[in-house]
Amino acid sequence: MAARLPPAPPLPGEARLEVFVHPQALPPTRALEEDNKFSDAKRLEFLGTKMAEAAYADVLGARWPKATAQQLNTSVSSRIKGLMERTVDAYKWRDQVRGYPKQFDRSDPLEAHRLFRTYAGAVYVEYGYATLREWIVALDPV
Repeated sequence: MAARLPPAPPLPGEARLEVFVHPQALPPTRALEEDNKFSDAKRLEFLGTKMAEAAYADVLGARWPKATAQQLNTSVSSRIKGLMERTVDAYKWRDQVRGYPKQFDRSDPLEAHRLFRTYAGAVYVEYGYATLREWIVALDPV
């Protein structure tokens, strides 16, 4: 992670609600809001998973242009989880989440992955791929 934490791309209020309300705090039959492009945290997490991994592979591929596909895949797989965990810790995002179940382990790395992926998905939906990639470059400037 960068010695100086870059600002996270700002999100509108409706996106922040999806990112920072724990999924178990929401009704399971909650209807999607057709006029709210952020209204499904699971969709944001799905998009964030795919797009953050693609952006990270893109960043690492640009840094190491002679790396093979297998080397890039191994590098992305071995590094992205740590990036997600360091990022969530640095921004103190766990402290912003509302609706955690009583016995929930907030320090679980899977919760860091969920938060990062959902935030990344919201960044992608709001700003597009280029902004997500730039943010990832700033988070891991090695």
